[in-house]
Formats: sequence, C-alpha cells, structure tokens
Amino acid sequence: MTREVDNLLLLLSVVRHGSYSGAAATQGISHTTVSRRIAALEKSAGARLLVRSDGAWEPTDLGRQFVSAAEGIETALDSLALESGGAGGGVKGLVRVLAPDGLGGIAVGEAMRRLSETHPGVRLEMINAARRPSANLVGIDVEVVVGRPEVSRNESFHLADYFLGLYASAAYVERHPAIEAPAQLQEHPLLYFIESMQDVPELIDPVRHLPRMHQSIGATSSMVHVELTRSGAGIGLLPCYLADRAGDLVRLFPEEFAFRASYWAVSRPDLLKRPAVKAVMDALRAAVEDMKDELAASAGTGRARPRSERRGPRANALAR
Repeated sequence: MTREVDNLLLLLSVVRHGSYSGAAATQGISHTTVSRRIAALEKSAGARLLVRSDGAWEPTDLGRQFVSAAEGIETALDSLALESGGAGGGVKGLVRVLAPDGLGGIAVGEAMRRLSETHPGVRLEMINAARRPSANLVGIDVEVVVGRPEVSRNESFHLADYFLGLYASAAYVERHPAIEAPAQLQEHPLLYFIESMQDVPELIDPVRHLPRMHQSIGATSSMVHVELTRSGAGIGLLPCYLADRAGDLVRLFPEEFAFRASYWAVSRPDLLKRPAVKAVMDALRAAVEDMKDELAASAGTGRARPRSERRGPRANALAR
C-alpha cells in the first residue's frame, strides 16, 4: 500500500510540474524512475492516467480521479504534520500559484516573505499569466485572475481593484509632436498584450477605446510592457501601480483613460483545507490588503506637464 500511495503522490507531482523531469527533481529521483513508477500505476489502473498536451503531461479523465485522491492524501499528511508540529510549526508543503506577473511579483513575493517567518516549511512555485480561471484546477492550487470569475465548483475571493492607464517615457514625449488632445493618441503605437492570446474581458475592453492605435509590440507580460514603455518603444497601456512604481513614466490623460479592473483568487474547497494552501491564501490576502491604497490611488485626476518649465508648441497636456 505504501508504494501505491507514493506513486499517487508522484503522479500529483508530475501533473503539477507538467513533466517527469520536474517531478524527478522535486522528489530527488531519476527521470527513468518516475517513468517506471507512473507506468506501474497505469498498469494497476488498467488505463492511461496521463496524456501529452501542448508539451506537458495532463491527466486523463481517470487520471483526474487519481490526482484528486492524491491531493486528499496530501491534505491528510499536511494535517498530521500540523498536529504533530504544534502551533503552526508543522505547516509545510509545496503550493503552486498561477498569477499575473505584476501582482505576482509584488503581492505574492510579500506574502512569501511573511510566510518565511511564520511557516518556513511552505514552498511556492508561481506560474505567471493573465488569463481566465480554469474550469478544473489541475496541478494549480491557487489562481489569481483578472475579472470576476464565473466558477461553480471552486471558491473565489475578491482581492482588490486596480486601474490601467496610458503612459509614455519622457524621451518618447520629447521625440514626438505635442500630444494635446486624447484623440491624438490614436496616431501612436500601442504596447500591450498580444491580441490573439488575450481572452480576459477586463483586459480587452480598454483597447476598444483606442480603435486606431496600432499595436507595435505585443507581449504576454505586464512587467515587459512597463520596460518597453520605459525604452520609448511606444505608449503603454499599463497597470497604474506598476507604472507609478517605475517612477520615470508620464501618465497621459488620466481623466479620460482610467480603466478599472480587479484581481480575484480562485481555489477548490478541498485544496483550501490543506494547511499550506490556506497559509498562502491568508498571506496573499493580507499582502494585497496592505496594497489597496496604492492600487486604488492610481485612478489619477488632474494633469501636469512632464517638466514644469516646458513651454512652446511642444507643450503636452500630460499627467505624471
């Protein structure tokens, strides 16, 4: 029975990493050993438990049942560790979080800093993407998504609202004719998500207000959008809290272009029973709560010239 339990937990590790090599590295065994043990588990099940999809191993329908059983075992083991370790001392385990890179780098990083002090046995792996929530959370313990999720079997928690705005570098402003009216922005290149790869309504809607702006560079990362904007490659549609942290970008027409969006966390009820997952979720919510003023303050009102002494035909109606 011990071997079967170990193989179930190994299956869970393969699904979480999407690869035998990732599971092997985590478990401290060879790729060949992982392959042999998964094959033995599939032989016992009498059917395939994993299939290749987009270069990663994903569970079959039967495999999902086995993964669910493995997660139940993991939850039970975590609970035993908690009980034996006293007040918080036994909370340990790997938690996988999918989150947009901007909030992930700031809020998830702060959450893990706190956890390193209270629950040093908790480890985190973060995958960065801004996407719709998954119908079935497989291999992911917590998803942070943009926009209110429509989930029936999972639990969702509102984290915070934030704003998107238009920004340019001071060098970009200097190189181009004065931008004195919102309509003039339509003639400039846009730096934003790759259109064909973005399906989140709250991230798609702002672009509809800029119908003539051609996208010069598309990228899947908000942090990359910020750096591209800082380089002067175009005008970035950026999360205001990220752009404002950069400190060297000029906000364009904040009254006309302030697009509200929201962050939500999604997880399965059974996953939230795992002490490690609950600890990460609690720390994440606390970290975002501390950021709420920074996120909300980015609505932006009023305008200022990028340089107070700027005069003449190049003067721009801009805001920091």
